[in-house]
Amino acid sequence: MHRRRFLELAGGAGLGSLCPLFGAARASVPKPYSFDLTPPTTNAEAFIKWAVETRGENPTYLRMRWERFANMVGHRDLWDDRNKRAFLMTPREEFCLKPNLPRAYDVSYLSIGFGVTISGPRVVGRMTNTLDVQPGEKVLEIGAASTTT
Repeated sequence: MHRRRFLELAGGAGLGSLCPLFGAARASVPKPYSFDLTPPTTNAEAFIKWAVETRGENPTYLRMRWERFANMVGHRDLWDDRNKRAFLMTPREEFCLKPNLPRAYDVSYLSIGFGVTISGPRVVGRMTNTLDVQPGEKVLEIGAASTTT
């Protein structure tokens, strides 16, 4: 990453945090986020209907998320109910670059720009289950980094 570009992005992020009214995106969800919300885990249709109605999410990515969820539960990559809920509530597509959106829930690592990748969902699921994060705890995951040439 070029230093000038970094400084521009850092300055913009700083300004955005100091002045949230200037250019800050406002979430457009029917109901605000709550730890009391729990998505249905019985079938894809129930989950998709719930997420569209309560969170205003895109059904295309919800179907992909559910399919990866079912695969991860079946392969014991997710075994704790809190982590299952966290996976279903986290829109992985919001962390991917536009060209990678169709692959947002693939098992592979995906570029998020600047020579950095987002870990595959199976790895993230196993890491979070193994850590056994408790309510109120915060985790900062710093990878070994990656580079592209």
